[in-house]
Amino acid sequence: MRSDFILTDYGGIKLYEIPSFKRSGLVSHGFSTRLGGIGTAPYDTLNLAFHVGDSPETVIANRQIVCRALGADTDSIVAARQVHSGNIALVGPRHAGRGAFSYDTALPDTDGLITDRPGLLLSTFYADCVPIFILDPVKKVIALAHAGWKGTLARIGAETVNKMAAAFGTEPADCLAGIGPSVGPCCYEVDEPLIRLVRDEFDWWPDILEHTKNDRAKLDLWTANSKIMSGAGVKPDNVEIARICTCCNQQLLFSYRGSREVTGRMGAFLMLKTALP
Repeated sequence: MRSDFILTDYGGIKLYEIPSFKRSGLVSHGFSTRLGGIGTAPYDTLNLAFHVGDSPETVIANRQIVCRALGADTDSIVAARQVHSGNIALVGPRHAGRGAFSYDTALPDTDGLITDRPGLLLSTFYADCVPIFILDPVKKVIALAHAGWKGTLARIGAETVNKMAAAFGTEPADCLAGIGPSVGPCCYEVDEPLIRLVRDEFDWWPDILEHTKNDRAKLDLWTANSKIMSGAGVKPDNVEIARICTCCNQQLLFSYRGSREVTGRMGAFLMLKTALP
């Protein structure tokens, strides 16, 4: 399956990048793999999350490795305690370092981050859920959104674009978006209660549900979030999709489902450069 993302080697670690974001020259960004860090099993080797049971010292060291690749300072990280909500935070300089060195200092109960301030490194963390990257290259505003099935049903991608519009005057048609690696429709089978929720929420549910057997179906979160972004006014041609399944690629990526729940987390990172074109 063709991926819109590209995998780039940064001297020991590999980051997935969004071509349109890279061409813009406005941002440093990437989605990490599990390779190149210092961790040990079951978090080997580039776990970037504090809340999964890994050594905090290891997580900090791994974050420093990624920050060096991105040209960012570790104390510029802004991170959240993700709870599968639709809560989205506007962040500025006073939030720099929140969640960078400990889980306790992360922004509470938040699954989306928006900023217009250069030098702040937005970060969200994943092991099957969908990372959504958003860049408004006109107003120079960026955002990350964490979309598991709950966030997808809450249309967090669209709500993030709406909040960018309200706070900064973003025109959705100007936005570029990337839908990163996550569990794919090949591996994400859901049960009847969730099938009902999806059918109730989305008129286009036949595009994202493929019924299998015994009241179960495969759910396509990639297409769902792409359609949600388009519904918010983002041009379909401006939405790039990784189409890389975390569960199918556990040699490269962490997967909560594939590892039976004990594993590390990849990170989505996005920062406006301090010297903008």
